[in-house]
Amino acid sequence: MREARYIVRPMSNAVRLFAPLLCTLLACGRSQPTTPTPAPMDPTERGGRAFDRWSSDPGMKAGVTPEGARLKDLYGWDLRGTEGLYGAAYANKATALPRNWLTSTESATEIAALLAAGTEGGPALATYLDDEAIGAIAGFIVGVRDGALPRPDWIWDLSAGTPGNYRLRDGADAARGHALIAEQCADCHGPDGTGMRFDDGAFTLGSHARQKAYEDWFKILNGQPGTDMGRQVTGDGRAMAQQIHDILAALCDRTRYPASDATGGEVPDGDPRCGAYLR
Repeated sequence: MREARYIVRPMSNAVRLFAPLLCTLLACGRSQPTTPTPAPMDPTERGGRAFDRWSSDPGMKAGVTPEGARLKDLYGWDLRGTEGLYGAAYANKATALPRNWLTSTESATEIAALLAAGTEGGPALATYLDDEAIGAIAGFIVGVRDGALPRPDWIWDLSAGTPGNYRLRDGADAARGHALIAEQCADCHGPDGTGMRFDDGAFTLGSHARQKAYEDWFKILNGQPGTDMGRQVTGDGRAMAQQIHDILAALCDRTRYPASDATGGEVPDGDPRCGAYLR
């Protein structure tokens, strides 16, 4: 490349005026920005999304048709099967299976083998998923069980006979939750949570969280299968659990995050799911 030669002269008013524009167009000798490469998904995040809806995992084998219930239908959003939210004492889901992963003692390798073969009538995931995907699910289960990831019982408690069969636990910081929502959620869901509706218009972000926090803790941790939404919290298991807890407590504010015209309606005063956080 031929060396450029410059003659220094006083800068005219016109040059001063248009210099910023020229700098933008010519980049003033700087290299052009490049699109950043997305960070690889954490295996436990992938495992959580596959637990939610394994048929959406990229490890689906070619030429097979996904069949069988989602793992969350079998073991619940709390991973406790018939001993948990989906058991007879609570939501009484017909699909729930008698295995509580939170009290299991198997290693991740042993859990992967159980899932691959199909356990308690669940689908034999080896028919549909590659080994890496099944291993990610097992890693997620062990992470939740052992506290490397948030445990549901750090965030909400089972509550038989009340709406939703759960209650948010004490100890959340709603003010911090509002800040996290503004930082992590508002770009997609809007500052008031009404920018995106769920379940064919039944819920806004706030009205869904006030009625189904047992599900939303899971989505905040792992993201939504089949979408760009990924994990919205960082740190170790306790730190992530606290952030999720804070967000859910903040979303109990019915004025700040309204149901608007969502068809699923709104929780009434005194609803036990939000408890003292309800506004």
